[in-house]
Amino acid sequence: MKPIIKLSSFLFLFLSSSLGICQDLRKDKNNIYLDYTFLRGEKWDGGDIFAQGVVIGYSRYVADKLYGDISYGAMNFEGKNSKWFLSPEEMSFINMRTFTLGLGYDFFQRDRVTLSGEVAYLYQSNEQLIMLMESGNIRIRETGVTTDNAIRAKPKATVELVDNLNFIASYAHGFRFSKYSSNWLSLGIGYSF
Repeated sequence: MKPIIKLSSFLFLFLSSSLGICQDLRKDKNNIYLDYTFLRGEKWDGGDIFAQGVVIGYSRYVADKLYGDISYGAMNFEGKNSKWFLSPEEMSFINMRTFTLGLGYDFFQRDRVTLSGEVAYLYQSNEQLIMLMESGNIRIRETGVTTDNAIRAKPKATVELVDNLNFIASYAHGFRFSKYSSNWLSLGIGYSF
């Protein structure tokens, strides 16, 4: 819980300073986006993970090409090839949550196309087996929510469809700290203002 408190404090400072200081850097300083994300990953002790779901996010430019980004995702998670993963019948349909907080930089800006790179802190949680004890005919299982932290890097392409409405495509890699390494493909729509 403490990392979330620290992140919320950082987020508050980021938003309050960027709303007040950076008023005239870009015409469209803010972007709200919604995307559909596909995730594939590997657990450090064996097993594959698959997930897909919706991510909503907000980004704000703090300099001409530099922006901060925050997102929240709700996904359906499935794990295979490990005793720690639960069957779909044992889990909720929306059984994985993601939160990112990061910085991005536009390497290429033209009339309707922007190519960016982002680095973010990734926090994710999913349902799985927490504990398994077996003794003779007695078997005790505890299930619950586990969490993981990682650094995620991604290239992103933004194409303006009409004024203020954008198509966004990105591919990201989550670098394992403790549990999962992952690859993310996201396709979505953004609104700039």
